[in-house]
Amino acid sequence: MKKPPFKNLKHKKSKPAGISEKVINILKAYTLIAQNKYPSVGYLSEEFEVKERTVYRYLEIINMIDTIEFDKERKGYRFVNTDRIKKTALSDRELLLLLTMGEAVSHLGKPFEEDFKRLITNMTNITKFPSRVPIVVKIPDAIMTERLNNYFNIISDCIKEKRSIEIIYKALHSKEVTKREVDPYGLVFYQGTWTLIGYCHLRNRLRHFDIDRIKDIKERWHYFRGEFDIEDHLSQSWGIYEDDAVDVTLRFSKKVAEYITRREKWHPSEKRNILPSGDVELSFTVAGVDEIKRWIYSWIPDVEVIKPQWLRKQVKRELGDALKGH
Repeated sequence: MKKPPFKNLKHKKSKPAGISEKVINILKAYTLIAQNKYPSVGYLSEEFEVKERTVYRYLEIINMIDTIEFDKERKGYRFVNTDRIKKTALSDRELLLLLTMGEAVSHLGKPFEEDFKRLITNMTNITKFPSRVPIVVKIPDAIMTERLNNYFNIISDCIKEKRSIEIIYKALHSKEVTKREVDPYGLVFYQGTWTLIGYCHLRNRLRHFDIDRIKDIKERWHYFRGEFDIEDHLSQSWGIYEDDAVDVTLRFSKKVAEYITRREKWHPSEKRNILPSGDVELSFTVAGVDEIKRWIYSWIPDVEVIKPQWLRKQVKRELGDALKGH
């Protein structure tokens, strides 16, 4: 079996988006102490891959929240006044934030929804959410069934443990059904679909697999090494799929200029130019054009492809075909 080319793998811990590593480590340490695991400074230093003096700073912060002490017999830390996770009373603003998070999480599928409710029950004094949620997050619900929930949990466990999986996969376009061994690197939620990104040993390259196209799955006990930077991998994609890099320039009429400019950036590579006419030109470097092309069509008739010329001709031809059907 060929080894994957780890050009996209980086030997560093990935950080969950929007949350600092420091905060995550403090929460993990707090939880270990609350669960009576009696973690030592040495253990936490190795677990978090930080120096011991950094761990002592974490413990100082935890001690400010709830007094801790070193247990000489168990050679680790414990809470002085409690033997369970402290539950938090929430302000109105904190409750609103929590309700918003719960609304967003509910779209991701049953495993996330159940885990979120369990977390809230364990960490706060909320026993029942209000029946009416004042905020609605409009994103597509995940395509999920009991079978797919099971697949999701298996894949998540194998990503965490760096174990391969064997899948029976039915491709969406070709309808080809194949058996593949895959090293699972990460999961992406995009437009209502959970997609697995991993190294496919059948094709000997990095591939994307929609979980709802998986017909069967088995855990393997083949381990792989390295850390995959999923944000770096997706950095040039308009959505989640990649192809050769293309420089694209679009011109939007002044009629929709305010809608375009109200958003700070549509893509990390964006360059923006507001013309004297009031029109707006946006330039991007994207990995393939299939996904950005669908976005372009959503702005018709107030958008024009400036470059590349071959994309301009392709859009013109496809719009002509659409007109014949109308």
